[in-house]
Amino acid sequence: MEIDGLAVTFLDTAGLRETEDVLEQAGIDRALARAQGADLRLFLGDGAELPGLDAQADDLVVRAKADTISGYTGLAVSGLTGVGVTEVLARIGEILQGRVASAGALVRERHRLAVTGALTALAEARAEVLREGQRVELAADHLRRAARALDALVGRVDVDDLLGEIFASFCIGK
Repeated sequence: MEIDGLAVTFLDTAGLRETEDVLEQAGIDRALARAQGADLRLFLGDGAELPGLDAQADDLVVRAKADTISGYTGLAVSGLTGVGVTEVLARIGEILQGRVASAGALVRERHRLAVTGALTALAEARAEVLREGQRVELAADHLRRAARALDALVGRVDVDDLLGEIFASFCIGK
């Protein structure tokens, strides 16, 4: 489903319990592994502990059957009436938006090289400014290199840069 513009997949790990059945235990182990690798875990229940899975500080714990409990101050939902669903979805959106705010994806090697080049050039510029004697002309050159690396990342390149990229990335022969 979509929550706050993010594609979210909910996975249900129903059936977590102690068992002697080898096949059922294999399924439970797979569910636990999926839960451990989740970006966000939501514990929905009556507050009872789940075997093999403990709520962590960054997990959401939601009480079920909100229509039958009173005085509970945490997140609670009712499958019967729908009470609390909007609040839980809003909280999920807040948490995930916070987590993806600083995330990015460099999908090509060219992107990674551009970012790495910009970071290196910025570090060199900073070193020049902090160096005794402050060689600002060298710092300015490093800043220019950083800007050009970022220009390449966002698509601002000149013809020579484009041709250089094409010939560096592809095998062109007769």
